[in-house]
Amino acid sequence: MIELYRPVHCRECADIEAALKEMVLAHRIIMVADGQQPDALPAATPLPAIKDEGQIFTGCTEIKAHLKELERIAFEWRKYQSDSCYTNEANDFCS
Repeated sequence: MIELYRPVHCRECADIEAALKEMVLAHRIIMVADGQQPDALPAATPLPAIKDEGQIFTGCTEIKAHLKELERIAFEWRKYQSDSCYTNEANDFCS
């Protein structure tokens, strides 16, 4: 699951959070109080930070690049998902 670690008062973090919601990806937002360091991140990791499958992304440039990659992956994944309904000749229900 994608985790966004963000300070409480962070304008750009709201944009990151909105992008994750818009992509409809499983994610969790962890609000970090000023001066605190989450135990799940290495010491002195700058915030905001995204932790995704063990990788950590920090800084606007790195986070935006990762969001673009996530968007590309999500698009490819959804492109091949089926939302079709198949019927059985014996009855008219989706199977």
